Amino acid sequence: MLVGRTLYLLGMAFVFFSVVVIVMALFSNGGGDIVFPIFALLNGLIAMGVGDIVIDLNYRKKVEKMNKE
Repeated sequence: MLVGRTLYLLGMAFVFFSVVVIVMALFSNGGGDIVFPIFALLNGLIAMGVGDIVIDLNYRKKVEKMNKE
């Protein structure tokens, strides 16, 4: 459960900071390099998805174990 929650929180942090960097790059004079923040955004979304899957699987395993007993 800890792994899923950690992945989800790290994914949220990646998404938040990459969105902030993308917005800052769009409003800066030169535009800056926007490729790395886009990949960071995708990485964060993937981490959030995997974390959510891990949390759901652990919850289902716990429910099945309780129903078995």
